Amino acid sequence: MMKKIFAMLLAVSILALDTIACAPVYEICPRPGTETSESPLGTPIRGASESTMDAAVMWARSNGATEQFIDIAKYYWQYGEELGIRADLMYAQAARETGFGRFGRHATADMNNFAGIKKYDINDSTIDAHESFPTAQDGVRAHFNHMCAYIGAEPVGEPHGRYYTIMRMPWAGTINYIEELTGKWSVDPEYGARIAEMAQEMKKY
Repeated sequence: MMKKIFAMLLAVSILALDTIACAPVYEICPRPGTETSESPLGTPIRGASESTMDAAVMWARSNGATEQFIDIAKYYWQYGEELGIRADLMYAQAARETGFGRFGRHATADMNNFAGIKKYDINDSTIDAHESFPTAQDGVRAHFNHMCAYIGAEPVGEPHGRYYTIMRMPWAGTINYIEELTGKWSVDPEYGARIAEMAQEMKKY
């Protein structure tokens, strides 16, 4: 009697295991259009832009951007694709630094300095302490080169002086996420997080 009960239990167990093994496996995936590159650690600086240039321009216009700031979008997408750095984050950072091209804090429009880049080994906050670049494209290239010093990428052409100041920092070349710029690129405690938020806002256009 016991042998029959044992045999029946064994058969039921095998059948249950066979049913589980043959059941389809469903992968949990995000709904189309909700994907994001953000990780628990932050927003990666490297990678493809998550907004198109046209969307970025619409976003900038909706925030009262100057025509100069609108015009430089093409350079951000050009260097972003060339260097594998997210153009949307860089353009959002430029918006943060310049007030969408209105300037007034660290530079003036004719300086073509869209990222608050200071001169070599100068650390005060006056306008004279900040770099000037001959053209808007040179200014955007300098912005990307400056970021290259942070993330460990090769710069485009001859870097500006401040690039070499950053390269002497113990953390140079180790930055992976835009949130890590806080306390390094800027002392603003919400600096990196706000840039990430601005890039998310850009995606709505």
